[in-house]
Amino acid sequence: MEIKWLEDFVSLARTRNFSRSSEERNVTQPAFSRRIRALENWIGTDLIDRRTYPITLTEEGRLFRDTAETVLHDIYHDRAQFHQIQHTGRPDIRIAAASTLSISFIPGWLRRVQQVIGPFTSHIMTENFHDMVRHLADGDIDFVLQYCSPKAPVLFDTTQFRAMTLASENMILVAPTDAHGNAIIHPDQDGEIAYVGYSKNGYFSEIEAMIFSQNPTVRKKIKRISESPTSEFVKRMAIEFGALTLVPESCARTELARGELVEIDAASWRHALDIQIYRKADTKRSVTRKLWDALADIT
Repeated sequence: MEIKWLEDFVSLARTRNFSRSSEERNVTQPAFSRRIRALENWIGTDLIDRRTYPITLTEEGRLFRDTAETVLHDIYHDRAQFHQIQHTGRPDIRIAAASTLSISFIPGWLRRVQQVIGPFTSHIMTENFHDMVRHLADGDIDFVLQYCSPKAPVLFDTTQFRAMTLASENMILVAPTDAHGNAIIHPDQDGEIAYVGYSKNGYFSEIEAMIFSQNPTVRKKIKRISESPTSEFVKRMAIEFGALTLVPESCARTELARGELVEIDAASWRHALDIQIYRKADTKRSVTRKLWDALADIT
């Protein structure tokens, strides 16, 4: 039995939809279905009633959901404790973040943080948003970093969590370039426009929809050639296949500087994003509170 099977099952029990959970777990739907079936084979009984839509849990599935959630909580809690023991004398901070932020923002931000509060060991995990919130609520991690648009706020329970804005940037439309640095594809061109987009149910798919609502003529010409929940993937696919895509500015900073990508510079294609940090309101960890109190000097 694998831990990811339990995580898959807990996700499916919550969404009641194989397609939505497979996207949430960043796996194809056939592979996700096989993992759920493997868990059922290991348990020895059906956990999912596939005759209904949305799917429901069997009686055994309802009982096992409590067990799975408890086991996952205990495993993550123990892992965090062992990490703390391993780094005795050097505090550790556990952060969950969107994959794009873990690459483009967090390394530089952590360097600035350590200049203010001193050295610590950081543990960075990239997960889907629902799992990040669950781990934060359970005390398995200290912080969640997430993009947030003022026009599509991320809804956190303000009685349970605290939030702060660390930085701001824009979602921008970019195109690959030719040897002279000119865009090889443009939203104003005639005919179909190749585009790499974001998977449904991901946060950036909401931002994408808002941006295209401001550009209805272009939206009708878009031909989606691929999609993913991660900005790094859509960026690379756009370069390889000569397509347009939307990415946070920081994600494309290197490619823009090298001339591999160029921004389609129009106000209707730019969308403001905040980078938010969240913590549990009643956290007792001193290093968590120390970092939070120092954030005003870091941002």
